[in-house]
Amino acid sequence: MKKKILMLTAIVLCLTFASLGTIAYYTAEDEAQNRIVAGDVSIQIVELTDATDENGEPIPFENLTGVMPGAEISKIAMVENTGSNSVYVRVSVETVIEFAQETDEIADLSLVALDFNTEDWTYSDGYYYYNSVLAPGASTEPLFTTVAFAPSMGNIYQNSTASVNLIAQATQSANNGANALEASGWPE
Repeated sequence: MKKKILMLTAIVLCLTFASLGTIAYYTAEDEAQNRIVAGDVSIQIVELTDATDENGEPIPFENLTGVMPGAEISKIAMVENTGSNSVYVRVSVETVIEFAQETDEIADLSLVALDFNTEDWTYSDGYYYYNSVLAPGASTEPLFTTVAFAPSMGNIYQNSTASVNLIAQATQSANNGANALEASGWPE
């Protein structure tokens, strides 16, 4: 009887070790490290004039002085994609007039007009949205190309400063809506 129990125990132990070996044979473990690098969304505002230098390159826009009522100056405003991903672009535009002398007058901002490009840009919610995806290294079509000062600007505007301030923003275009107006992820 003791031999039978001993034999039965040996068989059970052999079967147990065999099944553990089979389980070990069918399971394995491995480790992998994957690195995912997010792309870069980066833009810069480009302001040029319609004049060119001796090499035929556009001349960057610089502050002007002595602009008279009725003048129309060249200021070409674009946005360049300096990042590595395609982006949607939007721009807010603010015109500011600072009087040279103390006054209680409120500046009439309609006396400074921009020729907005409404074919390539759409205005909504305080922003001009570029109608196309902007590829890396590419620039938008100009948002505007001239700044016009109304001939009716009176003496109160002498030596005043008019500024056209641009704030451009971008968000990735991949998997982010059908166009800039539908995109999410805009900076706040």
